[in-house]
Amino acid sequence: MTEQDPKAAAEAPKEAAAPAEKPARHGPPIVIAEEVLNERGEQTAAQLASTLGTLVLDSAGREDNPWVRVDAKELHAAAKKCRDGEIGMDMLNLMLAVDWVDRIQMIYVLYSTTNNRKVILKADLPAESPAIDSLTDLWEAATWYERETHDLFGVDFPGNSDMSPLLLYEGFEGHPGLKSYPLNDYEEW
Repeated sequence: MTEQDPKAAAEAPKEAAAPAEKPARHGPPIVIAEEVLNERGEQTAAQLASTLGTLVLDSAGREDNPWVRVDAKELHAAAKKCRDGEIGMDMLNLMLAVDWVDRIQMIYVLYSTTNNRKVILKADLPAESPAIDSLTDLWEAATWYERETHDLFGVDFPGNSDMSPLLLYEGFEGHPGLKSYPLNDYEEW
């Protein structure tokens, strides 16, 4: 091996480094869990199907968390049956909205404090003028969830007497939870 003169090495033309492609996302690969219920989940799903009957349009679940999709017009009736029926879902644990561009999907996670079971109700709303009946008469916690969902996604909740902004200021224009909302001056880190 021959030694190179440091001055000559510094003056030698450097090869242009190819720009590295930016990865689509950082972190480990995403693994999507299978829609498979365990024995406890199957029992809860059977009880849920028995409680809701013909209101169920579609169903599945993962582990011990079954979900059912119901018509948006029937959501209030389905939630009331879940609360008052033998399945005893006495707590609205979580409510959220998902913008699928062609529709807004409402997701309600209900929990039974006596049976230690959880079920998920889903309802699809049209992307234009989304509205669904309020659940504030069933669970008081729905008030805040519905206000947040109205702020971010523009979903109206007939029956909710307090739709004042929760996260945004009065007079804010648009709904920043929607994929169509313009993100100005946004740069990926």
